[in-house]
Amino acid sequence: MSTPSQTGQPQQPGTASGQGPAGAGYAAAQDQVTTQQVPAPGYAPGQQQAGPGYAPGQQQANPGYGPPPQGPGFGGQPGFPGQPGQPGPGQPGQPGQPGPIQYAQPGYAPNQQSPNLAFAGADPFPQARASFGAALRSEWTKIRTVRSTFWTLLITMVITIGLGSLIALGSSSHPSPDDDFTANSMSGLFFGQLVIVVFGAMAITAEYSTGMIRTALTSQPRRGTLLGAKTVIVAAVALTVGLICSFASFFIATAIYSGHGIQLSLSDPGVLRAVIGGGLYMTVTALLAFGLGALLRHTAGAITTAVGILFVLFILVQFLPGNWRTDISKWIPFNAGLQIITTRPQDDMLSPWAGFGVFVAYAAVALIGGAIVMRKKDA
Repeated sequence: MSTPSQTGQPQQPGTASGQGPAGAGYAAAQDQVTTQQVPAPGYAPGQQQAGPGYAPGQQQANPGYGPPPQGPGFGGQPGFPGQPGQPGPGQPGQPGQPGPIQYAQPGYAPNQQSPNLAFAGADPFPQARASFGAALRSEWTKIRTVRSTFWTLLITMVITIGLGSLIALGSSSHPSPDDDFTANSMSGLFFGQLVIVVFGAMAITAEYSTGMIRTALTSQPRRGTLLGAKTVIVAAVALTVGLICSFASFFIATAIYSGHGIQLSLSDPGVLRAVIGGGLYMTVTALLAFGLGALLRHTAGAITTAVGILFVLFILVQFLPGNWRTDISKWIPFNAGLQIITTRPQDDMLSPWAGFGVFVAYAAVALIGGAIVMRKKDA
């Protein structure tokens, strides 16, 4: 009888000549394979296989969980982890396979459905809303924590009150019947306005230069609401500083005038309106610069434009021919706005409230233009 090697047929791996195929680990001459259950490594025959780290027959807990939590907010009775499955029937030459392990949820008995966990008391994480009030609080926090705000407003008060006192001192030395002593006492507004425009412009241009405007729009997607909140905060701060400058300048000038025999009181006709008007003028000046800042989105450009409108334009008008100068001068922002601090009307100028209304119109145009640009253009 010829063998496969003699006939040229391939021999199956793991078989000797003249033998059938045998399983791995068995002798080639074995005629019969006895089915025998082989236990898992480390266990005696017939012993139940437990999970790693547990003695035979010991319950296997869900790894990573300690004793079930107790206290308010957790319901249910402390549960027990699932039982390990029974080993499956062993195959010849292979260890028995453990059955599927069923785990229970921490703190609950097996097959018990976990209820919804509810926190006791009020919700500690209320849903945040991008409301106008929240935008106001955010803008107030930003504007009062910026160091430049403090120094800009401080310089505004020093210049306005200091120069107003010096001008009052000079006018009291050589009084004239035509002098408007109330307006003279607040002459520091002529130069204080040049500083308050820095505050108004930087209230919005600083965020564009640093890129923080993107963060602000992320927290408050409604651009109109954001711009409105900024406008209210800028107006409130500028009004407060303006009233401080106006009343401080007036009372210091009153003390200077009284030493030269000039009596001036808030009860005099038009005086209270003029002193409050000084604060209003500073407020609208800051809003004009703020609107230009929203329109141009550049600090230097906004400040330069505001100074040009308020101060340079006033100087240029003085070089116009007489008739032109008379007709145009009353409508420029500087002359129209400062009529609010006068107590003696001028024939070639608008009335106090009419002139102030023209000045407000200039600021409104700048704010509307800034709002349109903010809504149309990306940050």
